[in-house]
Amino acid sequence: RPSHIFTSFRAFHSLLLKLRPCSQLESSKRRSLPAGEEIYHQLAERTDDLCVKQFTKPAPVSAAVLAQGTLLQEAISALRDARVKNNLKPKAPVTAFIQTDAHGQFGPISAILGKQVNADVQFVDDAVPGAITVVLGTHKFYLASEQAVDSSVQKEQLLKDLEYHRGFLATVEKKLGNQRFVQNAKPEVVDAERQKKKDAEEKIEAIEKSLALLG
Repeated sequence: RPSHIFTSFRAFHSLLLKLRPCSQLESSKRRSLPAGEEIYHQLAERTDDLCVKQFTKPAPVSAAVLAQGTLLQEAISALRDARVKNNLKPKAPVTAFIQTDAHGQFGPISAILGKQVNADVQFVDDAVPGAITVVLGTHKFYLASEQAVDSSVQKEQLLKDLEYHRGFLATVEKKLGNQRFVQNAKPEVVDAERQKKKDAEEKIEAIEKSLALLG
């Protein structure tokens, strides 16, 4: 019966989609296709290919996930760099204390961060005396180790960072002080510069507090 033919056709089509045989090549007027593709295009006029038909459509990109990935990458680099500069061996266990107002950003990535820098990650509300201080944006990391640490190395690096951010802040302030720029630039461009100024000021404040702890 026609209904049986239709049912058989649908069943065969369903199996073809699931199995997608592609080991044997056959010639085609359109092009050279795997056997499964050849049959798939002969069953009906199509504009798609069997090999990609079942691919899942990509989900929208999550800005929050991308931001966490960037933060994780920067934190790993900063903490590994601090280990090297303070002569802490990569396999030497340390405790990484994180002082931040953005606990939600670090929550999903703290376990990965701990594995990548070989550290026990904990959150604190105050500075940790005697620890290696690492400033990343408005976040502070304190690396505590049983190994003796030369505070002069930390101080030297913090002073370099402070000099850089002060210079950057001066450049941004000069741009914002130019009335021609403020009046003629697009509002979003001016807002971006103001955000840079705010970020630089927060970084400078964080570094200055860290230097005060070192004495």
